[in-house]
Formats: sequence, structure tokens, C-alpha cells
Amino acid sequence: MRLFARHAEPAPAGPTRADVKHAYDLGRADERKRHHSHPILGLIIAIAAVIGCGALYLGMHEGSFSRAGQVVDENLAVAADRSQGASQAAAATVANAGAAAQQAGQTLRRNDQTSQQH
Repeated sequence: MRLFARHAEPAPAGPTRADVKHAYDLGRADERKRHHSHPILGLIIAIAAVIGCGALYLGMHEGSFSRAGQVVDENLAVAADRSQGASQAAAATVANAGAAAQQAGQTLRRNDQTSQQH
């Protein structure tokens, strides 16, 4: 006869903590597979958020959102003027390069014709 016999406790009737954690992890993995985000969409949203935060900061800095709007409009107008000037300069450069290429082609043809005659 045993004096200090321990009686084994019965196993719990429901799922164990490890079973619940495993099931939870599987569920999260399944949801992650189904709801993946697009990286370009995330980038666009992040850029929009940065622009929005900048507009809020500018509004607080200028003291009013209408003045902040004027500042943004002025900066956009300056940027547009600069880009228009740069694009016109680039177009002129391309036109000059095209004319130079045509002239070089004509010179080559003349030289070729001259060498064939000799």
C-alpha cells in the first residue's frame, strides 16, 4: 500500500494551448495568403500621405490653409515654367541634332559618289 499516492489528473477535455496556438498560426497564414497587398498601391498611398502631411504642415506654418494653397500654387507655377523651358530647350537640341545628322548623311553620299567616279 502506498502512503502518498498521487492520483493522475484527467486530461483536459478541450484543445490544449498548443493546439489553439497552432490553429491560430494556420489561420493567420491563410489570411495573409488571401489578402496580399500590391506594392505599387502601397507606394501611391504612402506618397499621398506624405503630401497630405506636408499640406497640413504648410497650413499650420502659414497660419491659414488658403495662404498655404497660394504658396503651393506659386511653387507649382514656377516648376511648370522651368519644365516648359527645359522641354523647349531639349526639343531645340533634338531638332539641331536631326539637322546635323541629315547634313552628315548628305556629305557621306557626296563623298561616296565622288569616290565611285574616280
